[in-house]
Amino acid sequence: MFDQVYLWVQNLAFYMVMVTAVMHVIPNPEYKRYIRFFTGMVLVVMLTAPLLKFLGIGDSWQNLYHSREYQEQVKKMEEAIRSFEEVDIGGYYRESGTEDSADTEGGDVIGVEEIRVGR
Repeated sequence: MFDQVYLWVQNLAFYMVMVTAVMHVIPNPEYKRYIRFFTGMVLVVMLTAPLLKFLGIGDSWQNLYHSREYQEQVKKMEEAIRSFEEVDIGGYYRESGTEDSADTEGGDVIGVEEIRVGR
């Protein structure tokens, strides 16, 4: 029991040291809030993991990916991806009548009369 608590505290300490090192290495301070958010979420998961194991809920999260409902959802998503890949987008351009032989993309032609650079 104490070995598990010791290992948990050791993992938390190592994680906090790594997060602190990453925060000091980040060159752009605008990204710090996003990294703080992500690392905070990971820290919450690390803190609650022993409690979830104690309540017996920890194993159900791992079994979620092996459930039948999850496998069915994965199959539906794969079928949707296959159906989207089979759609011929070029046919929509031909139906609208805007395709020109000089176009490389098959879209509308836009003429430019004048271009000014600067003020």
